[in-house]
Amino acid sequence: MSIALEYTGSSNSYRLPRACPVCSASGPFDSPFAAEPYHLFRCPGCGLVFIHPLPDGEELDGLYDESYYGKGRRKFSGVLEALIAALTFLKWKRLRPFLGPGGRLLDIGCGRGTLVGLARAAGFEAYGLERHFPGAPFSPNIFYHDLTECKFPERHFQGVVLWHVLEHLPSPVTTLQEIHRLLEPGGWLSVAVPNFGGAQARASGKDWFHLDLPRHFWQYELPVLEKTLEGVGFTISRRATLSLEYDWFGTLQSWMNRVAKNQNRFYSLLKGRPGGTAGAQATQLSLAIALALPALASALWDAVRGQGGTLTLLAQKPSNKPAATGS
Repeated sequence: MSIALEYTGSSNSYRLPRACPVCSASGPFDSPFAAEPYHLFRCPGCGLVFIHPLPDGEELDGLYDESYYGKGRRKFSGVLEALIAALTFLKWKRLRPFLGPGGRLLDIGCGRGTLVGLARAAGFEAYGLERHFPGAPFSPNIFYHDLTECKFPERHFQGVVLWHVLEHLPSPVTTLQEIHRLLEPGGWLSVAVPNFGGAQARASGKDWFHLDLPRHFWQYELPVLEKTLEGVGFTISRRATLSLEYDWFGTLQSWMNRVAKNQNRFYSLLKGRPGGTAGAQATQLSLAIALALPALASALWDAVRGQGGTLTLLAQKPSNKPAATGS
């Protein structure tokens, strides 16, 4: 892929034929680094980091084939799948108190619908959204459409989940505006994205596991994500920078990428696409075992300092209730 860039004449500064989707700044845009064949640019107005140009059409569809989702929507072995299901259950336990009686929940980017199933088993009306793909299994509770195509009624949901999805969307602000429309007053949005401003990302640079170019169009730091949500009309009520599901492995694979120029090969091995010789696979496994505990300690330490690898925010749509007055 080659792209035409208009150099402004100042150090590492370019003009692009597009404006920032968050603050509409038109540049010039600095380039934090190039991860060939892709280039990252930082908005001078709000700090959003993004790739240009965005993939579209057949290129975009090709980024989400069976090798990405896993055959039959199973990415890993049975043991790892069980672990991920357990972590999803723990996240559901944290979300459940925010749903009142009769509350409706929407999980955008629901994968196999594990969270949707947990919510429905608990007596809630829950639905999921996922990208359409050949052979997608039928479920009356999962829609394979874009959010705006679903035409949900206004104020229909009490809660919306958007875990590790926002960075994949060509029009993130449009999606957030639609979520705001369909939430009832006082309703909440749980959003999680990789933390481009965290210690894991800063130390790893182009070797960062969660950079994931070109599937991740946007790289968020906490101030940028807050500005994006607040610009749509949300208020932020909770913030966290730790996700055991993502941060431990993100640290481990990023280290392996740097130490052994691993290029996410250990991740591919876990997904059943090992590549290389049996000896090379054994070397990857040995390196992962050696780094596993130090990586866990590093991920936890980063989170304690507010520099974890994942941003998780709970945002609310204002209830519009009049403020109470004292007598």
